[in-house]
Amino acid sequence: SWLFIQGLEHLPLRMKQHSRSALEIAEFLEQHPKVKKVNYPGLKSDVNYPYAQKYIKGGCSGLLSFEVGSYDEALQVLDKTELFSLVVNIGDSKSIITHPASTTHQQLNHEELIAAGVSEGLIRLSIGLEDTSDLIADLTQALEG
Repeated sequence: SWLFIQGLEHLPLRMKQHSRSALEIAEFLEQHPKVKKVNYPGLKSDVNYPYAQKYIKGGCSGLLSFEVGSYDEALQVLDKTELFSLVVNIGDSKSIITHPASTTHQQLNHEELIAAGVSEGLIRLSIGLEDTSDLIADLTQALEG
């Protein structure tokens, strides 16, 4: 419990950093030619942006997702990242990359995946506290490699 209380003391600062980095990464991904779509409520282009502006103060969290073309392309991106950990949890101080169609939603068939909003090319990121430019460089080489 002592560690939990110690962690709570700095939670607002960490969340601001998670959110700032996630927005910067979402903006980068939105401009990348190999990215079909970015889901992050902090982006002006996101359907939930008006709600995020109204209800979420201080940033929109460190969680975002983006779509590349296919299942295989998504797995290639995951395989090529070097700084992101390939695990299915979220909210860590280390950045995490996940392919929901083959992990958290693997029990669903194609139609159920689509109904759940999970395309085969969807990649989920939980942005940690690393330097944002390092994470963008890692995503750049993974998308272009």
